[in-house]
Amino acid sequence: MKYARCCSVTGEGMNDGYVFNDNEYIKHKKDLIKLLRSKDWTAEDEEGNDIPLSLLDDDGLLEWAYNDEIYYWTEWECPEDYEYEEINGILTEI
Repeated sequence: MKYARCCSVTGEGMNDGYVFNDNEYIKHKKDLIKLLRSKDWTAEDEEGNDIPLSLLDDDGLLEWAYNDEIYYWTEWECPEDYEYEEINGILTEI
């Protein structure tokens, strides 16, 4: 099987998933949430008051990060995008 990207967290091949800060690829939502929670960021409410991200539930955290363009979800569909191939269970750059 061929893949466009390699997950920065798990090392798995991926043809769709999350792009974090334009240079990290994350396959699973749970890993994205964990990564977002590991950062020392503060969100703002409607009045401009700081809110610690620890007060947001997972959906709120994802919404905040998406709206602040910290990550986006995408899929790679073109064969020209393939950079990896799984050979005998090992992800190999091609």
